Amino acid sequence: MPIAFSTVDWSIVAVYLLIATVPGFLCRKYVRGQEDFLVAGRTLSVYLAVATLTATEMGLVTVMYMAEMGFRNGFSGMILGLIAVVTSGFVGLTGFMVSGLRASGVTTVAEYYEKRYSRGVRILGGVIIATAGILNYGVFLRVEADFVRLITQMQDLTLSAGWLGDAPVIVPSIKLAMVILVTLVLVYTLLGGMVSVVLTDYVQFIVLSAGMAATTWWVLTTPLVGGLQGMAAAVNTYRPDYGMNPFVTAKEGALGIGVAWIIWQLMHWTATSNWQTQAFRTAATDSPRTARIMWVLTGVNYFGRAIIPILWGVAGLAFVAAKGAEAVANADSLQAMPSLLTHLPAGLVGFMLAGMLAALMSTHSSYLLAWSGVLTQDVVAPILELFGVTLPASLRIWITRFFILCLAAFLLWYGLWFKAGGAIWNYLSMTGTMYLSGAAALVALGLYWKRANVTGAYFAILGGALPGLTYLTLRMASLVIEPAIRDAGHVPQSAIARMSAALTETWTGILSFPLAVLGMVLGSLWAQDRRDQATGPRIGAGSFMAGGGP
Repeated sequence: MPIAFSTVDWSIVAVYLLIATVPGFLCRKYVRGQEDFLVAGRTLSVYLAVATLTATEMGLVTVMYMAEMGFRNGFSGMILGLIAVVTSGFVGLTGFMVSGLRASGVTTVAEYYEKRYSRGVRILGGVIIATAGILNYGVFLRVEADFVRLITQMQDLTLSAGWLGDAPVIVPSIKLAMVILVTLVLVYTLLGGMVSVVLTDYVQFIVLSAGMAATTWWVLTTPLVGGLQGMAAAVNTYRPDYGMNPFVTAKEGALGIGVAWIIWQLMHWTATSNWQTQAFRTAATDSPRTARIMWVLTGVNYFGRAIIPILWGVAGLAFVAAKGAEAVANADSLQAMPSLLTHLPAGLVGFMLAGMLAALMSTHSSYLLAWSGVLTQDVVAPILELFGVTLPASLRIWITRFFILCLAAFLLWYGLWFKAGGAIWNYLSMTGTMYLSGAAALVALGLYWKRANVTGAYFAILGGALPGLTYLTLRMASLVIEPAIRDAGHVPQSAIARMSAALTETWTGILSFPLAVLGMVLGSLWAQDRRDQATGPRIGAGSFMAGGGP
């Protein structure tokens, strides 16, 4: 039986929330302008940068979808950790893209678009970056709320409301608790921006690391799982072949990693230095050299970020497998790992939850700041500048704060009250690829190819987003059309449904990156050829950003 979440556990969580959030409330006096608010005055040292970046990207939602990968794909899912450390190490050792971005002095990725290409490219890029990021972020809270609900076994509150008659009022406790947590994050992010985020991230990184280490030790030693031997037995029985070999997929194609997926992830993870929450950390470092070291060290942390939750997911499979084949077949892949952790002993379960809340809060603070900063810096301000209006730094801070409030409201509605269908990882990876593919093409070719130009930049943004937009459009269309076809008594699938099934998440991701690069190259060459025909060839055409090399 699960061990009830005790008073000791609630006390541990309460003390953590106090310690973790108070520094964030005290940082307002250090924010003197928009650069302080968004990138902490570009003063982060190596270790502080690594801690804050790791804390941001090690969210509770990350733990959940990584554990789901372990449950569904066994030990082969750990290939993702290897991909993460290899690609991040490559970026850090070579300075690929990150050195040039930091040397250019930009705050956001889309700001680089204007510096290298044009203001129009920045506005279009900012819209796509913000849209993809906000849709990606929108599902976090519901997944996290499910974890907290399972761990704490929190019951809804029943209140008596005489003014409404005799009918009791049911208050969903978990939703109320998540609203309070997001409000705490919201307040200290509004007050101190990146300064608050960095300081709270540092505390959260320590708590998160300690909580995950203690929980992993318990997972490996509890008889409920049977150690690594019990996990291996469960994988061999219920995830044969593909559970140990990442290059193999199941016969039905629904499970297993596969070569195509690995190729996609190699491209995706190489491009993630352009994900705005991570690009903010690159911009906030005190030099390009610090940015490079940060990425090398972060790659090691990213390895653990994948391996540990995936191990928990495999342990969840072994835990469910002890109940028999029927239990494995009917198990919810997202809830298997939290169900196992409900058996943690008193005290440890509270410490573990404090670590998970640390992950939740650090991710939310950075994501609120990132997407609101993009909307202000890369959409509102550039559009106003087209009409001759320049926003002062003080007003930009308040506009950013307004967008933070709007994003928090969207998160609470979309993330808690709206239930998204489909697998969480598929949704997150698709929305991320829609923006990362174009961003990687614009930044990499902008830094290292002199002939990259405005026309190519537009083609690259649209080419990178096209597969993802097609994927989402087909999915939504099939959801609308298929019920009508079934109601009419037609058994065969519609053409839209067949296309939707054929365009998988993996192939959509694989198509996005080459199309973005192809769009940049062909668009740039075509525009250059048209100029050459009109004016004759130019000597030294193109622009190479200072500091763009590794």
